[in-house]
Amino acid sequence: MDRHIRIFGLITTMTCVLLMSSGCTKQNMPSPEDPLQTILEKAAVLESVYYEIDTSFIIDGVIRQNTTTKIWQKMPYLKEEENSTSGNISTTQTIIQRPEGLYLYDPTLQTFQQNAQMNTPQPSTTEMVQNLLNNQTLTIIGTENISGKPTTIIQYHPNQGGNSTTVKLWIWNEKGVPLKEQYISNTEGTSVTINSFYSNYSFADIPESTFDVE
Repeated sequence: MDRHIRIFGLITTMTCVLLMSSGCTKQNMPSPEDPLQTILEKAAVLESVYYEIDTSFIIDGVIRQNTTTKIWQKMPYLKEEENSTSGNISTTQTIIQRPEGLYLYDPTLQTFQQNAQMNTPQPSTTEMVQNLLNNQTLTIIGTENISGKPTTIIQYHPNQGGNSTTVKLWIWNEKGVPLKEQYISNTEGTSVTINSFYSNYSFADIPESTFDVE
């Protein structure tokens, strides 16, 4: 039971780190005409975006949890629907971020309830860009095509109290958003790998009714 609790604690901790951070073949580095800052800033000006993230949490070589997240973003609003499976346990959570606070859907009451204690949703594209541009350990390590989309691969090392941690992001050159993310860490002798794949991007205008909590 203690190990089970510890595993879920690790998953929760690693998820929070990824939210705060937000087979690779090296090829040619990005051209001077399209530097990393220019690529990333394309995401900062996106007015409306929908996408999905499929994430697997692997601890000591064993998949402990799979999560699918759907995200609607139209600043200052953000909606996140998360479905997670760990063993035989499945959970669903819907969060809406509005200027006045965060709301969590209560399936029992069938309504959204304001909740200041829960974790914030996935960072907005603007927040992601600022976090990356302010990261002093960020380096470009190569390029790769993912599903026909050229990406720039960047890497950085979060400050994790001396633990060995590496984060890689495959940034879509055309839009400045991630298509893939890999987090690898060794915490207290436990190996943790988190693989995330971003898909189904849409940049069409999202109706504000999507973020209603009434």
